[in-house]
Amino acid sequence: MGSFKKDSFILNDSNAQKVFGGQLISQACDKMMTIGMIWVLTVQFSPKWIPWFIGISALPHLLLSTSSGKWIEKKGALRTVIGADAFRGFLFLAAGGAVFYLKTSVDLLLLLFLSIFISNTAGALFNPAILSLPVEMLPPGEKRDKLTALLDSCFSFGNVLGPLSSALVYSALGLEGLLIANGVSYLFSALLASGIKLKTKIGTPLPEPETALAASGEPITENEAVLPVAGKGILSPAPKSTLQILKNEPVISGMLGRFLVINLFLAPIMVFMPWYTKNVYGKGIAGLAALEVFLGVGTLAGTLLLSFFSFSGTAAWKKITLSAVLTGAAYLAFSFTKGLFWGSLFMGILGFFLSFANVMILNFFQSVPEPQDVPGVMAVVNLITVASLPVSMALTGALIEDVPVKSLAVSCSSVVILAAFSLAFSQGFKRADLKRAA
Repeated sequence: MGSFKKDSFILNDSNAQKVFGGQLISQACDKMMTIGMIWVLTVQFSPKWIPWFIGISALPHLLLSTSSGKWIEKKGALRTVIGADAFRGFLFLAAGGAVFYLKTSVDLLLLLFLSIFISNTAGALFNPAILSLPVEMLPPGEKRDKLTALLDSCFSFGNVLGPLSSALVYSALGLEGLLIANGVSYLFSALLASGIKLKTKIGTPLPEPETALAASGEPITENEAVLPVAGKGILSPAPKSTLQILKNEPVISGMLGRFLVINLFLAPIMVFMPWYTKNVYGKGIAGLAALEVFLGVGTLAGTLLLSFFSFSGTAAWKKITLSAVLTGAAYLAFSFTKGLFWGSLFMGILGFFLSFANVMILNFFQSVPEPQDVPGVMAVVNLITVASLPVSMALTGALIEDVPVKSLAVSCSSVVILAAFSLAFSQGFKRADLKRAA
């Protein structure tokens, strides 16, 4: 039988406090700025630009998906996080200042698209780096899992605080104020992260392959050469390419496949929420805001619970499977709701179990691959997370006028449940969990 136990190491760990404080502020400000950008596109140009804006923002994640892992493994997750945040800080300060000198609306449109593309180029390195950072900061165990949950909570906080503050800040400071505020937040985050002290030393450079000696005294060949892992004081094998990981690690590729399916069929909820608000509940924008807030609060509650409590005594594969199935069940229940109260309630439940599933899946991807392969795996996780939303929303948008929406929602939620439930029948997944726990 599993049991919860409280562990407040996060409150006493200076490294965790620094990364949490910086990411909390920067994620909230970034969400606030993004909402402001989309609002400007809507009112000053046309809503038709929004899908292009989302597509351009996702493009760097696709372009760098096969190379970001190698970059992070070479430079180190912490250095990548600091560099990406500092770069984006200066970028948005410059973009905010440039707004004052724009002469035409075309200039503003170009600024919005260029800044989001360049920012997300850095983000394509940052996202897998921040997901890999716990591996660099802490050894395997509950503390690392809690740090991962705490970092995930920063995104949840951002999704709640950003929308709540965006209208107020935009009305007071305008687009240029949002850009500058976001730039300052990123620089603050980079400054805090630069104060993180890793407890392990960076690996020392290797001798040339032809002069290095193996334990047997024989020269190490080029194929046997090993590279240092950032944050580790030992030498380990060179990281596999993303394609090698997907081809040679069936448990990881199988888990990534299920993660992709769950994300693709869960993302349409962002289309279903406004549709249900208008056509089923008969409410306006306040009703949609209620659904969004309950979803965000549920997600936040789940990540904070995992940050300060341990759920021990139950195999990780069971916890991942159960939380993912319950996420799909809440999704399915939402599809049958007829009033805002029940819709909001099930959105909160969905967010709560979704946060459990997300954090536990991240813990799995941090622990099962070899340490030097974690950034490459996280690059795929990042690509799936970022690309699923625009792809799925585009497909849902194309179907929503020709297919009964309630039936579509039931179908999508059912696929999520089936994909999650299939984890219980994966023997490789269970064996990998036993290896992780060893």
